[in-house]
Amino acid sequence: MPGTAFRLELRPTTLEDAALVADLESLRDPAEPRDPVSLRHWWRMTEELERATRRIAVQDGAAIAYIGATHELWPEDEKRFGVVRPLLRSDLWSQARFAQLVEIGEDWLRAEGAATAVARIRADFEQDVAALQRIGYREDRRARISELDLVANRDKILVAREECRRRMKEQRVALHTLNEDTDPAKYKKLYDMSIESEKDIPTSVPWRVLTLDEWTRFWFENPSISEHRYWIAREGDAIVGTSVLEYPVVRGVPSTAYTGTARAVRGRGIGRALKYESIGQAIEAGTTRVRTTNDVDNPPILRINEEMGYRPVTPVIELHRGLER
Repeated sequence: MPGTAFRLELRPTTLEDAALVADLESLRDPAEPRDPVSLRHWWRMTEELERATRRIAVQDGAAIAYIGATHELWPEDEKRFGVVRPLLRSDLWSQARFAQLVEIGEDWLRAEGAATAVARIRADFEQDVAALQRIGYREDRRARISELDLVANRDKILVAREECRRRMKEQRVALHTLNEDTDPAKYKKLYDMSIESEKDIPTSVPWRVLTLDEWTRFWFENPSISEHRYWIAREGDAIVGTSVLEYPVVRGVPSTAYTGTARAVRGRGIGRALKYESIGQAIEAGTTRVRTTNDVDNPPILRINEEMGYRPVTPVIELHRGLER
């Protein structure tokens, strides 16, 4: 163990450091490892679509500490939130070092003009949560992480999928994957529906609406997303819903990246049917478990998850702190 004089020596990151940070994250919970390929994609997209800073400390070829800070490209009239992401290897953890990382992120956000710093962290990472609270962060909202055992629930899910298919056929709603869709305007239609749906997701921190080009790159340059796993619902000429699973490239647990429907069709079971299609496809591909993250203030999707057999793993706490000096 380093002595009390040990200090973190942080340097700016490159995209190649995503693998080191993914390893550092994976140490905290081997049951939910971080995929380095996906993390690299998120870093690249953040650099293109937002503002970000990242610094890393490396010892003997491994990351021992990391701090990232990001913020949206704020509209003039929007309250300015920024996100801090501190990571510190457990054998080097101390309140002072953790606070040092947070301060670096906050200082950058403050210089950028942010009014509020946001930290999102799993509730069972109690040491980090307590450290953030001592600094002055306070819980604002929670998201629920749930896991579905696809082995234990296989038969129930596949039977329910057939029932969903019957109901969708009665309503003349077609379900298929995006790669099977021949409409040349499918991406624009999917974009319009998704943006409308996203606006109804409960949140304290607003996000900028991406342009069609930005949205297309964000989703379809993601190596964890595939069009043959991207389920859509069509009613007539319109795309009215979607559900897509994200499959890690190197390691990790597959998870629902997004499920949403157009406002005009809600209450007809279309989102439910899409969820069953994506999960049924995962079962047939040999996947044994999947996860999903949902805001606790989103009861419709939580009811569907409970029906399917999802069980809570641990919540993610969103904590806020004002950055005024």
